[in-house]
Amino acid sequence: MIEDDYPTCQETYATLRVYHDTADPNDVSSALGLTPSSTQRVGEQFERRGIIRTYRLAGWFYGSKSAVESYDSQKHLHWLCDRLEPLDQQLRALRAAGWRMDIACFWDSSPGHGGPTLSPALLRRLAALEIELWFDVYFIGAYQEIWAAKQATETRPNA
Repeated sequence: MIEDDYPTCQETYATLRVYHDTADPNDVSSALGLTPSSTQRVGEQFERRGIIRTYRLAGWFYGSKSAVESYDSQKHLHWLCDRLEPLDQQLRALRAAGWRMDIACFWDSSPGHGGPTLSPALLRRLAALEIELWFDVYFIGAYQEIWAAKQATETRPNA
């Protein structure tokens, strides 16, 4: 059984990431019949940390961030599998055309420990898709809690 209440998680979501050296991300939208969460084109510029950069890869991204409200990574991954499993042949055709893909699962720890759990049933679904899965793990939530606790217990002299 999948639980929405996952006390060690501050935030989680899953994203299918599809990359190509030169192709147009609209090709992925056409092949899959899905509207991406975002895209990037080779040569487009973007800003990161005040520095203007240029994308060297075409990218097409489809994620659960605004579609699934749950602290359980499994909910996000099942949601993604539900949408991708009927598209197995299209995913294979994209790979044959040189597109590379993976699933990135963002996971932020609330208390600074714990981690996501993946059931055997979910692992079978992911394996059948033949798409690599990786976790992008953070402890932002834990640091926020530690900082708030420190601020609450810190004594300050009266002015």
